[in-house]
Amino acid sequence: MPEQEADGLKPPLRIAAGRIAQRLDALDHEIVALRERTRLLQEEITALTAEETNRHLYVLSILTTLVLPPTLVTGIFGMNTKGLPFTDNENAFLWASALMVGSAIAVYLLMRRVGVFKL
Repeated sequence: MPEQEADGLKPPLRIAAGRIAQRLDALDHEIVALRERTRLLQEEITALTAEETNRHLYVLSILTTLVLPPTLVTGIFGMNTKGLPFTDNENAFLWASALMVGSAIAVYLLMRRVGVFKL
């Protein structure tokens, strides 16, 4: 039916309508291409953001793992119960501190041996 309506148009108007149709078609193709590029760019940005977030979570997990054993030692020595080790020793603080540092170093060496630090 549009062809029948276009047949009734004067030749200059038909030429102008053809040009406008070509321009609109080209504009449609440009918009589709721009939409596709935008989608690809958004996917790339999302992937980069996810990668950076994963790196930050990885570092946070490592730090949490390294601090966990000293926190456990601190919690044990912080209890107010009888029979705790080093209660009668004058250098108990130094021993407890050495135990905390030693436990953190032991976990670090274990993680290094397992290969956690290979980024």
